[in-house]
Amino acid sequence: MVWYRLLFSSVILFVILKLLRIPYTISAQEKVRIMKAGLLITFHWLFFYASIKYSNISIGVVCYCLTSFFTAVFKPLIDKEKFKISELLLSTFTLLGISLIFHFNTSYQLGIILGVISSAFGTLYTIYNNRLVRHFDTKVINLYQMIAGTLGLGALLPVYLLIFSADSI
Repeated sequence: MVWYRLLFSSVILFVILKLLRIPYTISAQEKVRIMKAGLLITFHWLFFYASIKYSNISIGVVCYCLTSFFTAVFKPLIDKEKFKISELLLSTFTLLGISLIFHFNTSYQLGIILGVISSAFGTLYTIYNNRLVRHFDTKVINLYQMIAGTLGLGALLPVYLLIFSADSI
């Protein structure tokens, strides 16, 4: 499902850029920078949907709330800033709530783990994407991110199908 979403988004964004005559040619180095962020959002979506599959939508959404916690931790590390104690303390409440669910309902543990990983990728994407929007048109950023996700996930699809056989894709 994620691969199709990325593929259709890539095609539609390309058509929109063509129709609006927005230049989308950038250097190879810039494309690589943008495409790395595209892989982050791809893995976020992949783990988010897996979290829902192995638990339920409520667990997936609750785990998504951990992005504030991961932002409080990752942003200062990446941007080499001081940690904000208030953000860490407030975000810890979300972590405590999820840990309560994790310990009391063991049937959702895999879904919770996948949801936590999803939130980490989502946070990293947001931090890096904030840097990109200062320099590039958001539609161009999205185009190359969706292309990166389509190609990256497409390369992993044979491995996935080897592990989890499917009747059709």
